[in-house]
Amino acid sequence: MKSLLPLPVVLALALAGCSSDDPSGPSPESAKSSVERAAGLQLTAVAIPAEARDQGLRASYSNAATATKDKQVVGLFVMKNADVADEVADMVGSTAPKSARLIRNGNVMVVYAAAGSDRGAAVQRAVKEL
Repeated sequence: MKSLLPLPVVLALALAGCSSDDPSGPSPESAKSSVERAAGLQLTAVAIPAEARDQGLRASYSNAATATKDKQVVGLFVMKNADVADEVADMVGSTAPKSARLIRNGNVMVVYAAAGSDRGAAVQRAVKEL
């Protein structure tokens, strides 16, 4: 299973041209809670490079440390707003493992890959309900 650890770095590069000062959408905490419940796992905050934060990445979470045990990989990214997420989605999608799905709703983006029981449909429902 391919690790999602490089994704925050990819996001930092992708966000370099994105800018908007209008925060919108669900809070990072509510998005994290919803995705954790749907996937049946715990997510851990991932450090966000200052440049990515300046360009609109509000929060990043992953289960990278427990992905083997969880039998799924989840990367959750909360952007400042949907405009920033729109600009980043295509770039991130091309860096994710081929088996991964990119799930988006507004300012929330999840990269999801299953290596066991697939809870992707539940994660997708949770993201769509945010």
